[in-house]
Parts: sequence; structure tokens; C-alpha cells
Amino acid sequence: MHSRERVQRAIHFQGPDHIPHYLPDGKPNDILWLWLDRPPAIQPWTQVGNIRRQIDAWGVVWESASEGSFGEARKWPIEDITRQAEYQFPDNNNPQYFVEPRQLIEENNRSANPKYCLGVMPFSSLNEGTHNIMGLQNMFAAYYEHPDDLKGLISRLAEHQRESIRMLADIGCDGVMGYDDWGLQDRLMVRPSIIEEFFMPHYRRNWGLAHELGMDVWLHSCGYTIDILPLFVEAGLNVVQLDQQENMGLEALDARLGGKLAFWCPVDIQQTMIRGSVQDVRAYVKRMIDTLGNHNGGLISMAYSSPEAVEHTQEKIDAMCAAFREYGVY
Repeated sequence: MHSRERVQRAIHFQGPDHIPHYLPDGKPNDILWLWLDRPPAIQPWTQVGNIRRQIDAWGVVWESASEGSFGEARKWPIEDITRQAEYQFPDNNNPQYFVEPRQLIEENNRSANPKYCLGVMPFSSLNEGTHNIMGLQNMFAAYYEHPDDLKGLISRLAEHQRESIRMLADIGCDGVMGYDDWGLQDRLMVRPSIIEEFFMPHYRRNWGLAHELGMDVWLHSCGYTIDILPLFVEAGLNVVQLDQQENMGLEALDARLGGKLAFWCPVDIQQTMIRGSVQDVRAYVKRMIDTLGNHNGGLISMAYSSPEAVEHTQEKIDAMCAAFREYGVY
């Protein structure tokens, strides 16, 4: 079974030979994860007194106290949502950004063991994309004070996302991935009715387009999301990427979504990978396989991409990778 087939079988619960892997242990993996180039920052990081400042390609002003910090947004390009139609999106879908990924996919397809090609949409977020350019508090207020203007901005962003989907299909991607965190630690960020009114029509249309073009739909969405994931499944979501699961519970996720939604997960990055022992990490991997991965598929392994930012030790990362490969054979 080659890698592409293995991932597709895991996603669609059709019996892969083992759990597909995307692990940093130097052993064979099953996914070609494609992140496309994006427009450069309007102003790169610049030291201003004791503060570092950047203006990104979207026009958001970021400030950081140190190089090791992600920084915080301080100023947003859309200060008045009633004038959102004047805002010009960055050129994320520029065809030049798709040239190298196309070549990588063509090279992959010529190999003896072609991997599953997963493209991250240049316009990857609807919820996060919106509040990133207007500020989260301003967005919360706009739900009630200017709903039509807010819907107009989300609709424009969704249209650009559809273009991303078409372009990723054109270069040969097997799946498309978006990023929209919807959860706080113990609840959704907003009520499900707001997600339904403002976002679900676009998710249904865009994810439906991806399916029409022969691609699976993947979504990163951290926080407490268990209450909205069933609706996402109905709208066409195939794979959810969760970095934390313990705030919802593996068994609870499995009871509501097992066999309906595939999971791409590391060991919980906030709990077991920090507070647990090496033995706890290995035991957690086995629990993941026995729950989320126990539906003739349903689980894909990964490791958190910035372990140093969350203080994961190499010993625990090694233990997690080894356990996924050891226990993940069906």
C-alpha cells in the first residue's frame, strides 16, 4: 500500500495497513504538506526603542518585546467595518506561489511511493482571517452592531478562498487545509448559532467545491470544539487537526465523532506532553489508537511543529513517535 492510498483509506475508514504518519523522526512519512509562499510584510520586524514592530502583508501592526515572541497585534487595517469594501486583500493567490508546489507534486507522483499531497490554502481562514484584520473585540461587536457589513467581509474572504481551492486542485493536491480556531479552553468562542449564520454557508460552499474537484477537506481548529465538529462533518469536513484533545476527552470525541471524522493529532500538547512521563506519553498514544483510530482507520499521527515554544522535551517527542509507529499497525 503506497502512502497516498494509506492516507485516503485512513480518512475514509477503508482499512489502511497502519496509521499514516507525519513525524520528525527521520523515518518514512506519508504526507507531502505544502505551505505556499505568501506576499512579504509591508514592513519587516524593526527595532523601535525597546519594542520590535512589524506590519504584515495584511496591514496588521504587530509588536513584540523579544525575538522569541510571536508578538501581539496592536493596530488593524479595518477600523470601521462599514467601510470594509475599501479594503484590498493581499495577493496570496498569485500564480507564482503555485509554481514550486506544482513541481513538487509532479516529482512526488513520479516516485515509487507517492505521498498524499496536502495543500494549505493561501486564504486559509474565514474566522481568524476576519478578526485578524479587524480585531477580535471589534468582530464580536460587529456580530450585533453591523452584521451585514461583517457578512460582506466574510463573503469576500470566502470568495478568495474558493480561488485558493481551485488553484490547489489545478496543481494536483489530494486535500486542502484551512485554519480556524473556534474554541477557548472549555467552550466555543461564540455560540453555534453565530457560526451557523455567519460562516456555515461559506464552509458548505467551499468544502463542497473541494469535494467536486476531487479533494478532501482538512481543518486545524484548536480549543474546545467538540460541540461544533458534528456540524462541520455535515458540511463536508473530512479531517480535523487537533493539538489538544484532553480538554474534551478522547473517549468523548470518539463517542460523538468516531468513524465520521478523521483526526490528525499529536499527543495533547498542553497536558500529557508537558506534565506526563515518557510512559504516560506512550500510554496516551495507545489510547488514541484504541479510540479515534479504531474505526477501520480514522487517525493520522503528527508532532507539534513548534515544540520549543511549548517546552516539549526531545525524550517525549521520541517516545511519541516510537509509540505511534509501534502501536499503529492494524
